[in-house]
Amino acid sequence: MWNPAVASSTAGYLSIACWLVVFTPQLWENYRRQSGDGLSLTFLVIWLAGDIFNLVGVILQDLLPTMFLLALWYTVADMGLIWQVLYYYRRSETMGDEVVFVSESAPLLGPDRRGPAFKNNDEHHTSKHHGLTNAVAGFSIFLVTAVSCYMYYSIHSNADYDGDAKEFALLPQLFGWTSAVLYVGSRIPQIVKNWRNKSTEGLSFGMFVCAVLGNILFTSSIFFRSTDPQYVLLNLSWIIGSCGTLVFDFIIFLQFFIYDPPKSSQ
Repeated sequence: MWNPAVASSTAGYLSIACWLVVFTPQLWENYRRQSGDGLSLTFLVIWLAGDIFNLVGVILQDLLPTMFLLALWYTVADMGLIWQVLYYYRRSETMGDEVVFVSESAPLLGPDRRGPAFKNNDEHHTSKHHGLTNAVAGFSIFLVTAVSCYMYYSIHSNADYDGDAKEFALLPQLFGWTSAVLYVGSRIPQIVKNWRNKSTEGLSFGMFVCAVLGNILFTSSIFFRSTDPQYVLLNLSWIIGSCGTLVFDFIIFLQFFIYDPPKSSQ
């Protein structure tokens, strides 16, 4: 027999499973290529902004702890992906600067014929820069996690919450709609980048598959729970944020097959 509560919970947990691993394929792709140049940094920054607004909205609306932990995970994982992209970008930029420096000051030696003093200085500078970048990234993730947990605990521990929001709260809705707009708009820079390069090289197909499945299951969990107009209205920003991104994600799927179609076996 159909049980709306069970169906909603099942879809919700499956959505969480998709979102927990959504960045893993892209992180691995970047690591494998030692580069994050396939990603639009603007896409990632806007996505992170959407995650932050979503996290604040979840805290202010005092949603379930599982939803808070998932929203926090979105934010932290997105920060980790951005750090990885910047790390590889700065490393390649540093290597590029070394080649230019050598070609201008000692063109006859070439990049592989420099003396030990030059090499040691470059290695020290690169190591120091990477160490600082890692420290800043680690501190930022720690700070976001600590502040978010403190805010959520302070609100949740003093609230009488029955697990199902019924009243329209202006501020959380504002954050929810802002998050929805950012989520939908975030894909546009990536689509433009793919179009300009006529390539999707460096992008993980698996990341977008997980994102699509996560959004479909999340939206399904809302409608499985209830189709009451008041309930749908309360969740409309999250519905729009999830369904709106699907349109652009399918455009990216189309770009995968147009620019880099699978090679048929010979």
